[in-house]
Amino acid sequence: LNEKIFRNGNREMHLPLKLLIAASNELPAQGEGLEALWDRFLIRIVSKSIRKEEDFYRMLLDDSDVAGNVRYPISQEEYNDWQKGIDKVKVGDDVLKTITFIRQKLNDVLVDDSELRKSIYVSDRRWKKIVGILRASAFLNGRDEVDLSDCLLLEHMLWDKDDQIQL
Repeated sequence: LNEKIFRNGNREMHLPLKLLIAASNELPAQGEGLEALWDRFLIRIVSKSIRKEEDFYRMLLDDSDVAGNVRYPISQEEYNDWQKGIDKVKVGDDVLKTITFIRQKLNDVLVDDSELRKSIYVSDRRWKKIVGILRASAFLNGRDEVDLSDCLLLEHMLWDKDDQIQL
């Protein structure tokens, strides 16, 4: 991912990768050696099956081609301008102190109202990328500084296993 290279067998393709969205039916199992790859997927959302039958029917009967149907494509120039703007967004002390508070709390999480405690590990690399997402959120909301509302996104970026989401 970092090198923006796609390998398919013995063929390599250099890609102008700006964003990668992926989906899976399962989270990576521990011990499969996928921890570093999983760590690079910053925003994580668990999507459950459709519950309401009318919504399920609407999905079944929807003819639109979602894949490849980009309504508002972003030009390279616009992307570059955004990147420059995002890099200028400030992160104030209130947000840094909030991150410190959360990091400390993740080291000692109470499990399900029991006396059992555990630690949820978030790598330094991941924290660095997370702050980039917070800056992007502020920028895309027309602000030049990250505020605490951007921190609501952390809920989707700090867990590794689905049993950690609620914690």
